[in-house]
Amino acid sequence: MRPKLIHPGYFVFFALLLASLAHPPLAKASDGPDEFIRSVGQNAIDSLTDKAITQDQREERFRKILNAKFEVKLLARFTLGRFWRRATEMQQKEYTSLFEDFIVKAYAARFADYKGENFVVGKIRNINERDNLVQSEVVLTDGRKIPVDWRVRNGKELKIVDVSVEGVSMAITQRDEFSSIINQNGGKIDGLLAALRKKTGK
Repeated sequence: MRPKLIHPGYFVFFALLLASLAHPPLAKASDGPDEFIRSVGQNAIDSLTDKAITQDQREERFRKILNAKFEVKLLARFTLGRFWRRATEMQQKEYTSLFEDFIVKAYAARFADYKGENFVVGKIRNINERDNLVQSEVVLTDGRKIPVDWRVRNGKELKIVDVSVEGVSMAITQRDEFSSIINQNGGKIDGLLAALRKKTGK
């Protein structure tokens, strides 16, 4: 059986949500997490949905957005789960690089088909000293509303560390998918690395 790398719902919604982050204005240091999400979510998505740009250009722009607004290294480590400690330093380094490439390759192409969904930011809920949960909705063109929670971490600057769609954590979903691939390969991390290399063309 061919291993999956992305849960179908995860694929669609992650692309949809990241679309709202295109070309955001810089959030001020004094901005709260809701304003941070609002500032990136309310702005136009011209950067990635421009029909005139090539796929390579779209991927390059997407990578910049991903690294600017998300804790990519933290997400990479989390999605490898318990296998991170089992990996050698070389495997950890390769996996982190492949994870970023995988996200870029998997999602950048989706923006060419963006249909103009709306994005509305709601309340904030404090999780701990570092993290806040920003509630929002993605309003689809048919009127359906998809609840989306953004986990925002406050460090030197605000960063997104997870997105939950209809109560389902995307980071956990991807971790489960990767864990399944590793288990299908006898618990060997090299099995996941091989799958990611194939997916990213490395």
